[in-house]
Amino acid sequence: MVIIKIGGSLKSSKYIKLWINSIKQRRDTSFLLIFGGGKYANNVRKEQSRIKYNDYVAHKLAIDSMRKFTNEVLKDIEDFTVVDSIQNINKMHSKRKLLVWMPTVNEIDSFNIPANWDATSDTISLAVAKILNCPLLIIKSVKFNKKKFLNTFFLKENLLDKYFTENHRSFTQLISIASREKFYKLKKICKDFNQISS
Repeated sequence: MVIIKIGGSLKSSKYIKLWINSIKQRRDTSFLLIFGGGKYANNVRKEQSRIKYNDYVAHKLAIDSMRKFTNEVLKDIEDFTVVDSIQNINKMHSKRKLLVWMPTVNEIDSFNIPANWDATSDTISLAVAKILNCPLLIIKSVKFNKKKFLNTFFLKENLLDKYFTENHRSFTQLISIASREKFYKLKKICKDFNQISS
């Protein structure tokens, strides 16, 4: 299985459908999609600075932002099963799975990651990949001029959240990052994951 984290910045763009179509065409791989918080999470940041509520309240609202974006996307995609617990994934025995994760505060709080802006949906997706022992692909709106997709260039400042950048080396997961327009490279990315892990 490959975990794919789709950044909230892709909201209302054509790229979500293009990535989902590419995912459906990969008949030999299972996928779990995780969606970021997008504009909803950005609104939480602005509101927190204005109203001054604490980090944990913002953390819960940011997770709710991920749920809102996920629910919006679910209206337009078919063939994917929604899972509300990572543990439930291990109970599914179908050969090929197309799954979407619906995050909850309680489950994310069990991941032992910061409950503040140091750890956003990027870190959350890395924690899920660790629990499931799967490679992680993160899709961002930022453009890259890279031929290789398994890389460390994501350490570029402000590309991923602080906790991810500082702690990813303590995870054994294969990690890749791709620009939103590179949906046609999914086959190559999955092949790279398989070659390195085997």
